[in-house]
Amino acid sequence: DPAACGATTVAATAWAARRAGVHVFATGGLGGVHRGASDTWDVSADLDELGRTQVLVVCGGVKSILDVPKTLEALETRGVAVAALGTRDFPAFFSLRSPGVDGAPNRAPLRVDSAAEAAAWFGAHRELGLASGCVLAVPNPAPLP
Repeated sequence: DPAACGATTVAATAWAARRAGVHVFATGGLGGVHRGASDTWDVSADLDELGRTQVLVVCGGVKSILDVPKTLEALETRGVAVAALGTRDFPAFFSLRSPGVDGAPNRAPLRVDSAAEAAAWFGAHRELGLASGCVLAVPNPAPLP
């Protein structure tokens, strides 16, 4: 039934998850700062919600159509902790890495190498009482070229 189908942004899912007592959820890609945002101010509400909602979002990184370096900076500004699983290169949704300035890959602020290490990282974040969320970027195991 099409009327029963629905979709939410990361922001809406984080809001609902927190209220339902869910601390971790997965999604394809995170919204962020759009290219040309200095002119359009087009910035996803995902960033602000993650700055005030203590959840762990497991995703394939930032959507590749976005300005990934500015999105990572905006997450940092909002106190959102960011890590990548098994790599220091920050993935971009369907690619293993996201091109940054001068074509060099964007680096994740933190690398974790296992689900247990990611869980400990998020647990420490929660124990500190921080209000913000965390993003765990997991590279696509079958990336597009």
